[in-house]
Amino acid sequence: MKTTLLSVLFFCGLLLTTAPASFAQTAPTSQTTATAAPAHHEARAYVRQNVLPAVREQRRQLESQLTTADRAQLAIYRNQLREVRVQGRALRQSLRPAAGTAAATPGTRPTLTEAQQQQVQQLRTETKGIMANVQQMAQRYTTDINRLTHALKPQQEKWVADLRALAPAGKPETAARPGRHPRHGGALGRLLRPTAFLLLDPNAPARADKARSQSLVYPNPATTTTELAYEVTKAGAVTVELLDGRGNTLRTVAQDSKQDKGPHTLAVEVADLPAGTYFFKITTRAGAETRRFVKE
Repeated sequence: MKTTLLSVLFFCGLLLTTAPASFAQTAPTSQTTATAAPAHHEARAYVRQNVLPAVREQRRQLESQLTTADRAQLAIYRNQLREVRVQGRALRQSLRPAAGTAAATPGTRPTLTEAQQQQVQQLRTETKGIMANVQQMAQRYTTDINRLTHALKPQQEKWVADLRALAPAGKPETAARPGRHPRHGGALGRLLRPTAFLLLDPNAPARADKARSQSLVYPNPATTTTELAYEVTKAGAVTVELLDGRGNTLRTVAQDSKQDKGPHTLAVEVADLPAGTYFFKITTRAGAETRRFVKE
């Protein structure tokens, strides 16, 4: 129950900010491995950089179709979900076992007290109630929502393919389950459902994520070609170098005297590289960063 609730709260947070979300949208659990964690972070960064801007732009077009009363009520629902999310975060912190205790051992879950179980149930009930109200409102705008989300269909296949490539090994369902339409599987599908689409705040400012890099490599591992997505925060010269596992420069794959501020994508041929670990080094006016990838 705890994992389900926290997953819902994280997804609601994604809708309320440009939170960059799984689309691996699964809250961390004791079963999350060290190998899977970077993939989840990269998937979230991918959604923030590629998916949310496009979805948010479509959502802006819906705003003029909403009544004044509904816009005001949506703002109330968003505030209520923020409050629930804050409470959920506090509860999650209280559930974290102290280092060195038996409960801190990977693969084990802390036992909830009766009071904690009641808190989880209360937050879950409140969240379901708010989302039910949003769903009822969304039904009044079904035609407009379907039209706007359908316009994103050409981009969905690429999003699903890219997210599947970023998923941890053996877990392709992180992006969308194979054989299922992206609209009905995975967190990407949830984002395009009428309720989530309506709840998405079209005017929320993009949240700067200083804790993690905005660059990512996909697919990773790569075989013949891989793509490097990165963010230019200050317009100017950009150089991208390919490094070996020891940090030695193998070649410069891109050099531009001036790139505009914003997201950029670079396709790189890696078929000639021996199997092993490599890095991309991205140097911009804001500084330099590296992104690791594996060549199979």
